[in-house]
Amino acid sequence: MVLDIVKLIYELNKEERERHVREPNVYWVTDLVRCSLKRDYEIKYPELSLREVFIPFYISGSLIHRGLQEILKERFKDSVKTEVEYFKELSLHDGSRVVVKGRADVIVSSDEGNVGVEIKTSRSDINIPHEQHLEQVMIYNWLMDLKYSLLVYITPERVAQYTVFERFSESEIIDRIVSTVFPRYVWECNYCVYSVLCPYKKSTTSK
Repeated sequence: MVLDIVKLIYELNKEERERHVREPNVYWVTDLVRCSLKRDYEIKYPELSLREVFIPFYISGSLIHRGLQEILKERFKDSVKTEVEYFKELSLHDGSRVVVKGRADVIVSSDEGNVGVEIKTSRSDINIPHEQHLEQVMIYNWLMDLKYSLLVYITPERVAQYTVFERFSESEIIDRIVSTVFPRYVWECNYCVYSVLCPYKKSTTSK
């Protein structure tokens, strides 16, 4: 048998992606910190998102996530849980019910409460921590009732962590759900697989 590591990595990423099918009434935390149209496109054109499975930078980030998660489990044993999924149901202004879901990279339990660890990889350490990542962990703090979160960046220039105590309110979450801001950040279009069909695409040369 010839061992094909490359094929294995791609298959694992593809399987992970296919395990998380989009649901019309479910909003993931990441939906609330990016272009509001992307969620709609993922529901309409799920096959386009598979392209991201084969992007080496995303694969590298996934492997770093798994490595740090294993290190934390080895060091802190039963106090650590990884890929923990939480959800809350909310009622919107029109009376409709939706579910907000999030998946924590790491939750560390202590006597004083649970602490979240969000792992981020980046090509550069310029302008970290990024606004959308800070907002993401602020929503996790609300969703998972965390004491605080650590936002950990692993870049070619440095490894750094930021402590985030702030949290979104329920009304702020609802505002994000009904938001029609697209894109939320102009640079998003440069990395979006749906930009090839989006009428609201913005052009920019840098993030």
